[in-house]
Amino acid sequence: MTEPLLETRGLSKQFGGLAAVNDVSVAFEAGRVHAVIGPNGAGKTTFLNLLSGEMRPTSGAVLFKGSAITGLTPDRIARLGIGRSFQRTNVFTELTCFENCWIAAQSRLPTSLRFFRPAGRRGDLAAAARDSLEQCGLIDRQDRIAAALSHGERRQLEIAMILATQPELLLFDEPLAGMGYRESQDVIALLRRIAQSHTLVLIEHDMDAVFSIADRVTVLVNGTVLETGPVAAIQSSPAVQAAYLGAEEQP
Repeated sequence: MTEPLLETRGLSKQFGGLAAVNDVSVAFEAGRVHAVIGPNGAGKTTFLNLLSGEMRPTSGAVLFKGSAITGLTPDRIARLGIGRSFQRTNVFTELTCFENCWIAAQSRLPTSLRFFRPAGRRGDLAAAARDSLEQCGLIDRQDRIAAALSHGERRQLEIAMILATQPELLLFDEPLAGMGYRESQDVIALLRRIAQSHTLVLIEHDMDAVFSIADRVTVLVNGTVLETGPVAAIQSSPAVQAAYLGAEEQP
């Protein structure tokens, strides 16, 4: 059996007496799009924060390529090859698209080397920045200030910034949040292109988008795994349907 690219074992996070994530064990296979879904308050964003190092778990382990990364800082995890987006776009609005991606590419370097960049390295960073903008359809806007971009374009820029760090695995937290139909379709198409060469872990409330992009789905309810499986199995699962219907009926 092939070793998963990313894996959690008994992962838990407690806030006082509340178990936001409770004994979650999930394997994320390389080259797949794996969605994590669930009703509001299910613990999805907390789970993603544990994967990216934004939070430290109360117990359990996170493994990347078979090695424990539990408790590492976000920058160390990023340098290992895991990129992360957030619900709100996270770009430098006063800088150009190219400058945003150049800074992101530089962040992959160890901190001690960032102030000692030979000319060849600067060229590598510029190439990585332009390549990421090309992948995200923003190369013709590389000199545009990020503040002048639409919401959808800012999301594309954020994804370009992640790609500039040359990750193997990308974590997305509601990449379609706040978008209209056309912007959503553009980002969905972009995610499909990225998935051809990367592993994606995706949190998203738009179920049509999830089921059109994902290969596998994990359903969280009250911080625990209700079910994990292929898209078709999750779509037809009575337990998943009951969990969503129950959440909708709550005041």
